[in-house]
Amino acid sequence: MGWLLRSLSVAFIIASVSFVGFVLLQGKRGEQLSMEAQRLRPAIDDFVSQGNGALRTLFETSHNEPARLAQAPARAPAAAPRVGQPQPGDKPGQLPFMVIEPKDFAAPAMARLPVPVPQVAPEPLSDLRLTQAEGQSPMDLSPVEGRLRMRVPQEVLEYFDLFLYVSKATPDKGTWAQKMFVLAKTEGHVYQLKHSWPVSTGKEEPVMSPAGKMLGTHTPEGVFKLDRYRSFEDYTSRQWKSPMPYAIFFDWKIEGRTSGLAIHGSDAKGELDLGKRASHGCIRLATENARTLFEMITKEHKGRVPKFRIDPETGTMSTKGTLVRDENGKVKMTPGYKVLVFIEDYGGPQTDTVAALF
Repeated sequence: MGWLLRSLSVAFIIASVSFVGFVLLQGKRGEQLSMEAQRLRPAIDDFVSQGNGALRTLFETSHNEPARLAQAPARAPAAAPRVGQPQPGDKPGQLPFMVIEPKDFAAPAMARLPVPVPQVAPEPLSDLRLTQAEGQSPMDLSPVEGRLRMRVPQEVLEYFDLFLYVSKATPDKGTWAQKMFVLAKTEGHVYQLKHSWPVSTGKEEPVMSPAGKMLGTHTPEGVFKLDRYRSFEDYTSRQWKSPMPYAIFFDWKIEGRTSGLAIHGSDAKGELDLGKRASHGCIRLATENARTLFEMITKEHKGRVPKFRIDPETGTMSTKGTLVRDENGKVKMTPGYKVLVFIEDYGGPQTDTVAALF
């Protein structure tokens, strides 16, 4: 289109020059025409000069056009502005507004949103089985199996050889209330019931300490480990000034502090209260039973156990068996006792539907 317009313009100029020349020639035939031509000659000369210049430019452009086109880089068609790239009008240093759609695979890799990895729930202990030791009265252990399968992650139980199930329920809640069941692993997921003892858990109410301070007497629920470095045959509570023979403290932190929760024996008065909530939060046993458990744990169940996660915001260790893993997903281990304690407020099955343990 540009070439056509230029050609028409030049043709018009040439035609105009020819017409003027014709007028000048006719000036020789008459005095009047000659005088008119003389008057118009300066304007005509300027007009002709412009025509010659335009004609020369046209020929030069036509001669150089192929070479210019050959040397010029190919020009891509204008593309629509892309989301995420700086646009005209952006302030210096201002990051462009970016919206990444779920299927926008053309978006920069660093701007893509991470795909959340679904958390897989621990597999239930479908193959867990409980048995009884020889000489014990027949008991229906299926309710205990059900509680373990439902409440304890399988990956946690794999690391422990002795399992202590403690009911902190009040006596009116069932026949399991205020009892400890000691279950020892034999092979695979088979646990043998070694002992079932009465206990006393916390009163679950504020109590005045000897120092004149109101202190809580709550026994927490959940999954716990035992502290290998805090086990004492003879120990006295500093807060309550009461004896704690054969004490094994829990490996548990609460709000950033090491817990004083423990399993231990009782004095004569404490043994009279076994079977009901009577402690300051610890799990009390008869002294003879506490000694049996103490010797069993400290002599037979030392080993490496997994670390439980501590919530960075609350400083409290997990009571659900959440494990600590390294960057490769491997469970982090620490020296301890291969003993897992599970405490819950459950009194056991009703005697009219399921045979009671006792």
